[in-house]
Amino acid sequence: MMRRRLALAALVLPLLAAPAAAATFVAASVEEAARSSEAVVRGRVTGTAARATRDGRIVTEVEIAVDEAWKGAPGAILKVVVPGGRLPGVAMKVDAAPTFAAGEEVVLFLARGGAIWHVNGWALGKFRVVAGEARPTLGEASVLPRKLAAGERQVGPMAVAELERRVKGAR
Repeated sequence: MMRRRLALAALVLPLLAAPAAAATFVAASVEEAARSSEAVVRGRVTGTAARATRDGRIVTEVEIAVDEAWKGAPGAILKVVVPGGRLPGVAMKVDAAPTFAAGEEVVLFLARGGAIWHVNGWALGKFRVVAGEARPTLGEASVLPRKLAAGERQVGPMAVAELERRVKGAR
């Protein structure tokens, strides 16, 4: 009986320790992302603060100083809540959830849940801006191809000026 339990443990334990597969997205266009967002902003991360929710999850509140609103009128400073974060002694990572660092320049596609802003499309809705280029922060996520509407561009790395033009031109 003991040998059977040990053999079962030897088979099951490696499966429990195996890393989960990375998130998978279906391709979306910048124009689709803009149409489905209540606001699209370009700004800078001024701070982050993780906290525990009543149900024991960890979320991070991200403060954004808005430089430009390409869609909507969210205000000069906004707080965005994303799942996951790090508290003293414990951390929670949510695959496909965007992460933020103080000082980072970003373009965010946003949706509102009551008084709280969220990144629309998770990692597909956050672009990091460096040297005039905007890059979605997909991490290890994969994107499944799909036919997009004529003239629309798949979410991916592009010049900030092109991203802005596409967002503002989305109907």
